[in-house]
Amino acid sequence: MKLCTKNEQTGNKQLCLVRHEGLDPNTGTVLATAAVRSIEGEDKQNLLIGVSTAYSLVIPVGVQIEIDDSEPISLQYAVCSSTDCQAQMELTKEIFDKMRNGKQIIVAVMNMQQKTMGFPVPLTGFGKAYDGPPADNAKYEEARRQMMEKSRQRQIELANKVAEQKKEQGAEQPQAGATPQAGAQVPAQPPAYTTAQKKKPATPATP
Repeated sequence: MKLCTKNEQTGNKQLCLVRHEGLDPNTGTVLATAAVRSIEGEDKQNLLIGVSTAYSLVIPVGVQIEIDDSEPISLQYAVCSSTDCQAQMELTKEIFDKMRNGKQIIVAVMNMQQKTMGFPVPLTGFGKAYDGPPADNAKYEEARRQMMEKSRQRQIELANKVAEQKKEQGAEQPQAGATPQAGAQVPAQPPAYTTAQKKKPATPATP
């Protein structure tokens, strides 16, 4: 999505972002973002990377980006907030051309458990979006608001479903100290929760 603004804050120059957001499909939480920023009258572009701090990032390690099968590029976080950490770099013509002709960028980070996580950023259509006209900001914000609302509703539905399942399971368990009736089957205890059973982060969805 290409979004542009022009006001006093941008020095009355048009500032454009060709931006991708990777979202958790269940919660709508922004997991990772990648954007190419260009400013009217300036012959350069900057790549901006953002990663959610929900994964307890190892800040000193920074972030790596890999365009298709090219060598990874290491970046240090420029700033971190309570919600995300951001890094940026000025794009050389070589890297910019790779993005225009590439298939995807992998944004790789490390969490406090020393686990490397990769977030895919599709590049299909990047060149067309960069060269084309910007989207209508108001329509984009409304579409994004509706998408977030659907994600919020889905999250509520999932939470209610889990609560209902727990309620049903609790009703099936015999009361403490009670003797099971003849012929009744006592539910088996669930296996212990192990690290290997932890779910992997949801694959980001494109808004």
